Amino acid sequence: MLMETKRIATEREYNDALTRIDQLFDAPSGSQEALELDELALAVNQYEEKHYPIEEPDPVEYIKIRMEEMSMKAADPRLPSPQ
Repeated sequence: MLMETKRIATEREYNDALTRIDQLFDAPSGSQEALELDELALAVNQYEEKHYPIEEPDPVEYIKIRMEEMSMKAADPRLPSPQ
């Protein structure tokens, strides 16, 4: 049985959905609760993409972020030398 995806329209509905996701988080795979969890996760994702978009960093900022995650510095010998 396929459930109709509910659209989240308000911040309150969003917060209620997050609360329900927490309650359903460990639902057994294949159960009705797991199906509800999947539907809620999709609805929350759609709401977040619209209301809380995350912009991609510019390429230089992305490289800096990645280097920081890897504890690397510009003079790190693991980096290829400029030619």
